[in-house]
Amino acid sequence: MKKLALILLTAAALNVFAAETKVQGYLVDLACSSEEGQKPGFGAKHSKECLQMPECVKSGYGVLTDDKKVIKFDAASNARAKRFIAGLKKTKDIKVSVTGTVKDERIAVSKIELQ
Repeated sequence: MKKLALILLTAAALNVFAAETKVQGYLVDLACSSEEGQKPGFGAKHSKECLQMPECVKSGYGVLTDDKKVIKFDAASNARAKRFIAGLKKTKDIKVSVTGTVKDERIAVSKIELQ
């Protein structure tokens, strides 16, 4: 029983101290990036207007990195991104720096800012 308690306590401690990661790239929605993300210049051309379209909001958000990989946001981070997008003055070329913890191939965003 003591071993089980020790294992659970260790696992909980590892989650608490999980290292944050910083990702840089273009803010994209998952619907458009799955179709167009590999095309040259997609990230710079992707617009605020598109990011706010209902089907794009529903698909969720992520960061398109320079190597054409999309780091997907978790559900809470999608809500954070939606608020971030609403406050943007830029309409295109939305390059961001995102800080958060990666878990199960998604990032839990703690900070998002324009580059």
